[in-house]
Amino acid sequence: MIMPGLHAILSPSAAHRWMNCTAAPRLEEKVEDRGSAYAEEGTLAHAFCAKHLKEFLGVPTKDEEAEIAQLFDKYHTGEMDEYTETYKVIVLEKFNAARSKTPDAQLLVEVRLDFTKYIPDGFGTADAVIIADGCLEIIDFKYGKGVKVSAYENPQMKIYALGAYEAFSFEYNINRVRMTIVQPRIDNLSEFEITAEDLQAWAVKDLQPKANEAYSGKGKQLPGEWCQFCKVKCSCKALAATCIKTATEHANPLLVSKKDMETIVLPQIATIKTWLAGIEEYALQQALSGVQYAGYKIVAGRSVRKITDPEAVMQLLADNGFAAESYTKPTELRTITDLEKLIGKKRFAELCKDYIDKPQGKPTLAPDSDKRPAFNAAADDFKEINL
Repeated sequence: MIMPGLHAILSPSAAHRWMNCTAAPRLEEKVEDRGSAYAEEGTLAHAFCAKHLKEFLGVPTKDEEAEIAQLFDKYHTGEMDEYTETYKVIVLEKFNAARSKTPDAQLLVEVRLDFTKYIPDGFGTADAVIIADGCLEIIDFKYGKGVKVSAYENPQMKIYALGAYEAFSFEYNINRVRMTIVQPRIDNLSEFEITAEDLQAWAVKDLQPKANEAYSGKGKQLPGEWCQFCKVKCSCKALAATCIKTATEHANPLLVSKKDMETIVLPQIATIKTWLAGIEEYALQQALSGVQYAGYKIVAGRSVRKITDPEAVMQLLADNGFAAESYTKPTELRTITDLEKLIGKKRFAELCKDYIDKPQGKPTLAPDSDKRPAFNAAADDFKEINL
């Protein structure tokens, strides 16, 4: 029996990690999850999404209202209202399309799914599931904007799809599964479709063996870009060894060749950054908790001075004979980010589109797999940019 509030050892959201590094789940198991402001903000946004859809369906929203009340003052913005409304509109459009073909199609919100057929003790909650004859659809809301998430061959989405298929395929004639990710803060709507037969074949051939290996505690460490959110990346010896090997094992012991850059160094940049950031964060947290590292100390970082009472300071300067124009300046327009949060991204774009300029960004070296187009003449594209 699945108990509410528990977290699966092999969680769908971490599947990309544990299907590559099968040692990760047991290594992370006893590490406390301290959470973050980003996670709390996402929790509030998800609560709004669920509330919007449940109100449409006439379903009680007591749990969502409790979460909203707890986090509203800290994280709510006009921007969040706009983006969660966008999610609602997308889901309902898909639901209406499904009902046009299958009159008794269902929309389920915050669906608890069981994956134990393929994953030991596997369970999770899908944001929205649309069940209809022909096609089952899983819809996942992502409020983050730091990493663009693709639905293509996404293991988390495939796991949700498996759980939904196992739960509802006896009610409907389902032969296709569509997975949709809605990430409105970066205008990302990603979809991927697969046959139910191919999905089940993937589960048996790839998912189940990896899940069993990871759950057994006998998994193998394999560093890679999936280490980014690993709780033990800072102390993982396999990750450290990979990064050190990248810096030391080259054909020429004195210089790094072009070939070394292409085949050894550049492919590992993201992994090395993850490792260094993890070590830096971990060492600081340890030092703050009392652990002393020989040769290092905690120091105050750069601080920006701030006037706590502007009106009192202006009065003080006036009393001392300074002209008002010497210490005040006209009202300034807030930043674009602040304005988007205030009135919503879509509304801001409609109102101010004629006055927004987005200059060419600074050049960034990326692997060929990056979806951004390559520049044909890099020198001409960036000759005006000061690096």
